[in-house]
Amino acid sequence: MNSRPADRGGSSPGMRGTAFHDRFVLAVAALFVCLHLAWLPRHLEDIDSINFALGLRHYDVAAHQPHPPGYPVFIALGRACAAIVSPFAPDLASRDAIAMAVLAGLSGACVLLVLYRILRDLRDEPDASNTTSPAVVITTLVTATPLFWVTASRPLSDMPGLAGALTCQWLLLRAARPEASWRGAAMAALGCGVASGLRSQVTWLVVPLLAWVLLRVRRRDDLRTALGVAAAAFVGVLSWAVPMVVLVGGIGAYRAALTSQAGQDFEGVPMLVLQPGLRRLAQALADTFVSGWSWWPLSAAMLVLAAAGVPALRRRATLATWLGLGYGPYLVYHLLFHETETTRYALPLVVPVATLVVVGLARWTPRVAVPAALVACGIALGVSLHAHRQYVGAGANVSEVMGRMESEARQSTVRPQVLMHRRVWAETRRARATLVPNPAFDVLPSPRMQEWQGAVAAWRAGKVPIWWLVDPRRGDRAAIDPRALHVREHVMWPMPVAPLLGGMRPHAFDWYDVTAPQWVLIDGWGLTPELAGIAAAGQKGPSTTGATAVVRGQAGVCTLVIGGRYLAPPAEAPAPTLAVRIGETDLPPVTLSPGAFAHTWTLPAGTIGPTGYAPLTVRATTTPAGAANERVFLEQFDVQPAGVPVIALEAGWYEPERDVATGRQWRWVGDESRVRIAGASGDVRLVIAGTYPRHYERAPVLEIIASGQRIASLTLTRPFAVEQRITAQQLGAEGRLKWRVSPSFVAGERTGSADARRLAIEITTLRADAIR
Repeated sequence: MNSRPADRGGSSPGMRGTAFHDRFVLAVAALFVCLHLAWLPRHLEDIDSINFALGLRHYDVAAHQPHPPGYPVFIALGRACAAIVSPFAPDLASRDAIAMAVLAGLSGACVLLVLYRILRDLRDEPDASNTTSPAVVITTLVTATPLFWVTASRPLSDMPGLAGALTCQWLLLRAARPEASWRGAAMAALGCGVASGLRSQVTWLVVPLLAWVLLRVRRRDDLRTALGVAAAAFVGVLSWAVPMVVLVGGIGAYRAALTSQAGQDFEGVPMLVLQPGLRRLAQALADTFVSGWSWWPLSAAMLVLAAAGVPALRRRATLATWLGLGYGPYLVYHLLFHETETTRYALPLVVPVATLVVVGLARWTPRVAVPAALVACGIALGVSLHAHRQYVGAGANVSEVMGRMESEARQSTVRPQVLMHRRVWAETRRARATLVPNPAFDVLPSPRMQEWQGAVAAWRAGKVPIWWLVDPRRGDRAAIDPRALHVREHVMWPMPVAPLLGGMRPHAFDWYDVTAPQWVLIDGWGLTPELAGIAAAGQKGPSTTGATAVVRGQAGVCTLVIGGRYLAPPAEAPAPTLAVRIGETDLPPVTLSPGAFAHTWTLPAGTIGPTGYAPLTVRATTTPAGAANERVFLEQFDVQPAGVPVIALEAGWYEPERDVATGRQWRWVGDESRVRIAGASGDVRLVIAGTYPRHYERAPVLEIIASGQRIASLTLTRPFAVEQRITAQQLGAEGRLKWRVSPSFVAGERTGSADARRLAIEITTLRADAIR
């Protein structure tokens, strides 16, 4: 009668409930697998998953099937899964996606079981709890983490790689025990070598622990034994490296493939090691520790609890060693060399974060530690299930979009021409070659940073329709008449799954129909910060080579607007003249004064020509010649036939600005400003959208004044989108409006700088539409 129920499960009296906990974790892993098998994706959503799928069909690292370094062990496991699921897959692409997703789900369950074993083995430290409850709670929290849950359903190598790494860590920790034999250490080292063939990042998770084990073997046995253990790891690497190199065609061919991949990885990728700075570090930390929870309140709570768990490691040496050596080097590597926007790269760090959360709760709030952790698990699981459902059934992905493009192109009577931003072009290249090898559309050239110019020849030749796949973060859409851009589809993943798929290639793009534009800018313009940067990089502009564009032919009268800034004129320098030439016609020149300018021309019928596209050139010159010293920037352009209103921004408007991370663009407007609407033949509808600073104590009021009369007083929300009808009588002959906004502020007073601009609101959209 002295025995205890827990003892019947093989546990000692000090580990009451161990058998129940074992069964509970096994049930969690089984349920995890069942739910992932029930919700299997049938799409290859990322360029890496497409490369893996091609590798399942024909292994050729030189052809990026898959991409270097090769993933031979993962491909071998994937082929085994593909053979099993092949009878249930409707097509080859679905078979590959399902096979790799099944492998990811099974690997996720393996991670949970091995993690639980590691935590159980580490529970007997002097300051540790005398129960297996923390191990169970940590394992459950990892299971529920949105990044872990969703990644276990993706057809990628991340989850199998983590399973291999944790298995090796478990073997290494067991081999580090004083009573362990050298054979156990050798088997662990061999496993480390083999597991590195699953995914190259595995080495950062196992090699530091392997080095620690080698030191312990050296002290426990001798140097010869330690060298033998290291040799076992080398043999494990050779077991997959030699066949892979032979299949590629030799060391030279493999080195060439690896060098090519490295060049692509480092080209234009925002890495902390290439772009050091506090802002980049802060973004990397946010990508790593916030995005994986998908919901910021949950991530904030988890990070606070994890931070509280760090000092609780002080008396838990083995646990601290495991976390420090097992995940510390990977964290440093990840922050420095990974594109941290790719959220799945932070998958291994879910384990230490969850461990620190539970350790901190157990140390500082022991009475409520388990209930609090289980509440967090429940919330996280709710987010995970919602994201999983969206990923499998509600997301837009490249394969679906390519299918729709191909279907619509085959139904079109005219072969579509497809223009792409360089990022979209590069990230869909593999999908296009795989999914639509003989497309019914033509892909136009995509000159780097000047992609829109790839369609100019097609427009001049009268080729339509033209589709443009746009990176929403780029700022060059202003180079094309906005009236010609029509959004067909926003290709993006919904929340909350979107943060968990960060860095997916392609992650998000917009599909535009571009009808024959009224005008297209070529070189030397600054309508957006990106266009201004391109012009500056090429040393092109009105004061040097001239700003160039093409303008669509019109038989009737047209209205032309050109605006910008003339900055810092040299002392006693003659004022520059803005000379505009359309085709063979020179327009009346205008003399520029320092500061902002906006000039309007009414072009007589026949100025442009009835058909085709005529070249337009804008030059800023002085007499005597001194254009090279002038600083003239062109920030406004529009030309439309009579009856289509065009907007000229006059006094009170500041230069264009842009958020590089999001692609958002805006202009600040001051407390008093002027807008001219030219070319209208009747009433117009003014569409205004934007936002204002959070520090305002009250909502700003926008007053619109025409001919000295206030015609509107609009109280703005944050953000705001308002419309105002303006009659032809209110516009008058000049079409000038005055804006007044209150409150406003001086920029320098809030930033502590010399910025003397008085700012009121940010304008993101300003459009005038004719009311028919």
